[in-house]
Amino acid sequence: MPARAVVLPGTSLLVPGAGGGADLLGDVRVVVAGALDRLVAASVALTPPGGDGDAPLVVLAPVPRGASGGFGRRRPSLAGAGIADRWVPDVAAWAGADPAPVPPAHVPASVALLALRAAARRAGHDGPPDVVVLEVSDAAEAPAEAVTALRRAPAVVVAGGAAPGTPGAAAVPDPAPDPAPGPVSGGPVLLAPAVAALLDVAAAPGRWSWRVTTVPGGHEHLPASYGVAEGSAG
Repeated sequence: MPARAVVLPGTSLLVPGAGGGADLLGDVRVVVAGALDRLVAASVALTPPGGDGDAPLVVLAPVPRGASGGFGRRRPSLAGAGIADRWVPDVAAWAGADPAPVPPAHVPASVALLALRAAARRAGHDGPPDVVVLEVSDAAEAPAEAVTALRRAPAVVVAGGAAPGTPGAAAVPDPAPDPAPGPVSGGPVLLAPAVAALLDVAAAPGRWSWRVTTVPGGHEHLPASYGVAEGSAG
């Protein structure tokens, strides 16, 4: 059973360089980095693919509407957001570091992969971490091998995001809002229905304890806020 989870915004703007010259989500990225640094520091093995560490971490993410889910090793790509891989240094570098060619992930999972790799680098790990990607749609169940990997994973990094009003969308609960100034706790972090259901498969419903930090969007053309959630399974 995963001991920890981080839910981050699955938007390409979270990736350095993906927004062109303007860095619109710098404050959000700082909160995401802190959450992932804590996840990595909590004795999570980040060995290279095929290494002798613990079971791989899992990136859990929804797929775009109409796309099919999948499970396995993936490389990041922001092509689905109209951003060529060669334009984003972290995306271009990943392909060269993988020991074997792997298919690209959709944008939400790719954002999580890149954020996790950045955390691994900050912790002194070179190369892509040992991670598998589970991309899910609301139209199909995840394969049994993916559910097994999710239950065995030491930690899960989740690409959050669901449009308000999405049928079945679940909000990550935050039972202990932080009254401290700065980024405010207690804002909504929405999960696609299939993603929320699989989190309850990884650890039984009611086992997750969450803390949610909300950061203002900071731009008139962006959502009013972005949420980052840190979870532990008791």
